[in-house]
Amino acid sequence: ALPAVTPAAPARAAVSALDFQNTMRKLWEDHITWTRLAIVAILDDRPEKDAAVQRLLQNQVDIGDAIKPYYGDAAGAQLATMLHDHITGAAAVLVAAKSGDQAQVQAASDAWYANGNDIAAFLNKANPNNWPLATLQDMMKMHLDTTLAEAVAHLKKDYAADIAAYDAVDEHILHMADALSSGIIAQFPDRFTAAPPAGQLAFHLAMRKLWEDHITWTRLAILDIFENDAETNATVQRLLQNQVDIGNAIKPYYGDAAGNQLAALLQDHITGAAALLMAAKSGDQAKLKTASDAWYANGNAIAAFLNKANPNAWPLATLQDMMKMHLDTTVAEATANLKGDYTADVAGYDAVHEHILHMADALSDGVIAEFPQQFGGPQVVGMPRTGQPAPDAWFWLIALIAGNVLLLAGRYLRRKPAA
Repeated sequence: ALPAVTPAAPARAAVSALDFQNTMRKLWEDHITWTRLAIVAILDDRPEKDAAVQRLLQNQVDIGDAIKPYYGDAAGAQLATMLHDHITGAAAVLVAAKSGDQAQVQAASDAWYANGNDIAAFLNKANPNNWPLATLQDMMKMHLDTTLAEAVAHLKKDYAADIAAYDAVDEHILHMADALSSGIIAQFPDRFTAAPPAGQLAFHLAMRKLWEDHITWTRLAILDIFENDAETNATVQRLLQNQVDIGNAIKPYYGDAAGNQLAALLQDHITGAAALLMAAKSGDQAKLKTASDAWYANGNAIAAFLNKANPNAWPLATLQDMMKMHLDTTVAEATANLKGDYTADVAGYDAVHEHILHMADALSDGVIAEFPQQFGGPQVVGMPRTGQPAPDAWFWLIALIAGNVLLLAGRYLRRKPAA
């Protein structure tokens, strides 16, 4: 039986609706990232599996803590417990699947799906007006279905299907996170400030998703390369596709050529990272120094490119610092994994994740500031800093010149003596 959930009384100042949505998304993004890392580690019997599972279990505590300000400490603790069971149930399904014992697989699967329904019932009872039971049950089932498809594909070494399944898991979990955050905001409207205009919000969230893909697939590539895993090539190809996706995201604002150039710079960033990882794995210090120098030079080239595109919003020194921090934290993560220090490895990825979201926000804020008319802001007529005229700029410029010419001509004719 589920206990009654009593909404906590407002006890603090209102927070940004956008910040709350971001927080909920990050928590559930952590959920699926560490679930995937646990799946891979358990099924491939990797040495970091215990650290990955422990980090995943901590995430369930973090999700429970996130609802405590709204539903109370007891409700938050109960949700964390149910999510803990969700994770241990998933581990039981993986172990059964790996053993090939179909009866064990069926029993573990039944228990896992029953737990999903319990979580749906708990959330519905907390917020019945905004979280209908059937909707929550469908969302939980979809989460379990897509996660199971991912695990089965990995077990079968169908890496194309494995990667596609994770992308499906990711897409769905963000929809689920948004449903949960919007439900809380609707239930406690006095606890939140207004969200930004829809166009700004969508772009902001899209940029975060792209850069979270970047670090997720980078981490998976690090692990695959160090383990010489059969999935390495497929993982690296998915990571390279992400750089194309980031380039495509800026094309509506800076043009196709600029988007393609950024994608090329980012692909060099990935191939440079792979060279650095291989050098580190080999222990060849000369190769490591050469690869590291080239990688950091590429980071500065990316910073210079972005600064040239948007100098007012993206100062060069700020971009260089952000790129250096991204490279430094990624190196720390990879070094810890290579040394077998999995506690530091996990902490390293968390640092990478925290920083990349700050970087994504800086980039999206810069684009929005430069092109406010494309995000629900005031229409700006003139020459954007990309070097390309705004759609109406030439018309108004020619009209202004023509008007001045006619004005001067009129003055000349008025002053010219009659013949």
